[in-house]
Amino acid sequence: MSLIPRDSWFDFNQMFENAFPALRHTFDIETLSPRIDIIEKENCYQITADLPGVKKEDITVQINNGNLSIEASTSKSEEHKEGDRVLRKERYEGKLMRNFYLGHNLKQDDIHASFTDGVLRVEVPKAEPTPPASKQIEIK
Repeated sequence: MSLIPRDSWFDFNQMFENAFPALRHTFDIETLSPRIDIIEKENCYQITADLPGVKKEDITVQINNGNLSIEASTSKSEEHKEGDRVLRKERYEGKLMRNFYLGHNLKQDDIHASFTDGVLRVEVPKAEPTPPASKQIEIK
């Protein structure tokens, strides 16, 4: 008897790799959830999202009440023929939506976003925090 430590998710993933070797490269948890980094600096937030295979026109970035929303969609269609016979035809459509709460002290008019080589970069400048106003309360 041999004791081998097992990770249940690894075993689940291995089951699919062994059962469907042709789909091994498409069934990958990292393709379903791209890497996103959020860095808070003194004067801004910097968000970097890896979106390989996504076109710039298929990405939407919005901010609403301190919530930054990133949406991206992609589709791919592949067909392999041998003469008039179709040997394999694959289609893929995917949509990603991520939301992050950054707070209310943001300069919404100065937010900048760029998309180069599959990497989305968003810079959200912070506004100066307003100190809480004090008010004398009349006692009746």
